[in-house]
This record gives sequence, structure tokens and C-alpha cells, in this order.
Amino acid sequence: MGGFEAGELRSFPLFEGLAIEQLESLLGEHRTLQVPAQHQLVFEGDWNDGLFLIRSGVVKVRRLTLQGEEVVIALMGAGEMFGELAMLLGNSRRSADVVALTPLEVVKLRWKTVQDELDRSTGFAIEMARLQARRLLGLGRRFSLRGEDAPTRVLATLLELAYCSGYGNDPLAPIPDLKQTEIAAIAGLARGTTSRILTQLRSRGTIVETAEGLQLANLEPLRRRGLLEP
Repeated sequence: MGGFEAGELRSFPLFEGLAIEQLESLLGEHRTLQVPAQHQLVFEGDWNDGLFLIRSGVVKVRRLTLQGEEVVIALMGAGEMFGELAMLLGNSRRSADVVALTPLEVVKLRWKTVQDELDRSTGFAIEMARLQARRLLGLGRRFSLRGEDAPTRVLATLLELAYCSGYGNDPLAPIPDLKQTEIAAIAGLARGTTSRILTQLRSRGTIVETAEGLQLANLEPLRRRGLLEP
């Protein structure tokens, strides 16, 4: 992709209501970064002063338990943002790790430019609050799935990955080509369990292999489990 222009910020829901002058101000001293898959952009507990806009690719947000077990808090794709929580809390310390699941292009904004705009614009501040409310709802949905059976958790993971792939929340979008161990970690399951369920889903035609990776081909099992609207 080419250089990042102010108008492109409007492709991110948080910024779509801002005037061009505000968008240009937000891009003061911004940086565009190319990140390889499996690279860790953010480390929990680190100090930093920037937030990241995902231009392309998918990341996972995770924390590690005291026993070293990975707990995936969220998946994010193109049009989403991470790194703002430390700014809002005012402590500059990262609250979670962020790892690239696929090759990634991100735009890094300085906190000061964003904070200045929050102070000036009530509308922008309200949109930021709405973003945090959506994050909280998503976190609640993710952890409620921990009580579901393993097939439901795998299907929910595949659906979320499809949504993150950059095709406009299309459940039939190609799913990023990830290792089974990664899908298992996102679903919170053992690799063997995940592998068995993926084999079953392939045999039933629920998922198919494509040149880009897996793809959901039959959405009825997801509807029956309440993962999609009827």
C-alpha cells in the first residue's frame, strides 16, 4: 500500500465523523509500519506513547496466566485500533500483548495528538467511549463461549477470523491461513481436540479449503448454535 492520507482515517469508524483538519492534526508525526506474521508489536507492562491503526492484516490481543497459559482476549483486523487503553488510563503501560497473526500494515499515531483531539472534540470523545463499550461487549461474548462445547468454540473462532479478514464482516470470507495450534489457542482448546473438530467440519462440508486458507461453506451449524442471526 502507498502513503497514508488523512482522508483514509475515515475508513476507521472512530474517525469517520471528523473534519479533514482534525484528521490531518491526528496524523502529525505518524508512522506506517510493515510487520511480519508472528511478530509481537506490544508487550504487556511496557511503556509506550502510541496507538496503532490496522490498515491490513489480523492481530490477536492476549495475556499470559501465571502458569504461562495464553488467553486470547480479542482478535482485530483492518479498520480496528489497539493501544489506546493505556492512553485513556493515563499510565502509559500496556495492558496486554499484541501479536501479528498475519503480515500486517499498521499506522502508529502519537498519543498526544489523539489526546488533544479528545480534549477539543466532545463528539470524538463520545465515539471513543462507544468503542470501549463495544470492546467490553465483545470480551463478554468471548468469555461466555468458554462455557460452550468444543465444536461451538471452534466455529466461533473461525467466524471471528472470517470477520477480521478485511472483507466487511462477511462470514463467508476467506479465513487467514493459520496453524491448528493457533486456532486452538484462540478457541481455548487443546490442539488435538481442535484438529479432530476441524476434520469433522471438513467431512461435513461446513468448511472447505481454498487457496487462501479455510472458508466457512455452510452457515447453518453456526445459526443452530446462535453464532449467527437466523
